[in-house]
Amino acid sequence: MLPNRKYSIAEIAQICNVSKSTVSRVINNNPNGVGEETRQKVLATIQEMGYRPNALARSVATSRSNTIGVIIPDVSNFFYPKIIKGITDYMDTKDYAVIVCNSDYQPEREARHLLSLIDKRVDGIILCSGISNHEFLSQFRQYRVPLVLLGRTFDSSLSDASISGDNVKGAYKSASYLIRGGNRRIVYIEGNPDISGSRQRLEGYHQAHTAAGLPVFPELIISGEYSIDYGKKAVMELLDKHVEFDAIMTGSDLIAIGVVSQLLKQGIRVPEDIEVVGFDNIELSSVFNPPLSTISKPHYDMAQHIAKQLVKVIEGEEVKFPHTVIEPQLVLRETTKPREYDEEYGR
Repeated sequence: MLPNRKYSIAEIAQICNVSKSTVSRVINNNPNGVGEETRQKVLATIQEMGYRPNALARSVATSRSNTIGVIIPDVSNFFYPKIIKGITDYMDTKDYAVIVCNSDYQPEREARHLLSLIDKRVDGIILCSGISNHEFLSQFRQYRVPLVLLGRTFDSSLSDASISGDNVKGAYKSASYLIRGGNRRIVYIEGNPDISGSRQRLEGYHQAHTAAGLPVFPELIISGEYSIDYGKKAVMELLDKHVEFDAIMTGSDLIAIGVVSQLLKQGIRVPEDIEVVGFDNIELSSVFNPPLSTISKPHYDMAQHIAKQLVKVIEGEEVKFPHTVIEPQLVLRETTKPREYDEEYGR
């Protein structure tokens, strides 16, 4: 074997004294017309020669690339690594490669990635962002590429399957727990207000106040970005404006971690003076000091579920109950005071 040389199917066939079609069948695990002895001979030669099939040529011949695309809105956000791991862990078991793209919450960038993934002949796409891109997705469906959604409900009519957490219910549980503790001026700090999850969580915040017969004060609702720094900045804005508040709930754990850090820096005790609840239950929330009370969704399991659904669509299998909504759970740690709480009814 010559070093660094790339061998062709024709050369492998010549070495084994078989036809190119026989080599092709062995490579593609097609047993028709290939004896076991011949198959083993071809496999041994392939290994010895260091032969790798031409993936592009194979995809043209079979209409399959065994590759899927995943579009994430912010790969630097601690929320997404577990999702990517859930998808890639499952796809590894099915021998699919995964291309990850970052949209940065920009509809135009998301659209470019979707078209680029088609050009790369992916077999399907998992879309994970919460931005509105309905008009483009309507046009995108003409390409007939399987599309599934993770954490995105408003475009579910344009997808083959979807799974998301119930953001409204999660925020309702968070606000209800704080209200049950006697808090009446609860600050809500959210990230990008244009994202669907942000709007849904705000709705849950409103619903909890309505159910308790409490008013919602506009000065207690703040939005900006999903980051620790923004959580710190929001606290200082509240304090500088002398806004009265007795608890804070947030749209992400990153914001909540920034909130708690800044409160403690300003000499405000958590939870004795101010209770704080995050959202997402990222791994950092349990090791942060103090450990963060938060709303939890099974991100890894959700990612695995939607990956399985996508493979079923790609392989032409029936997808039962394609659109799934998961109810999140309130995880109580040390940034809230202990009290009785009915998890089922959120009160």
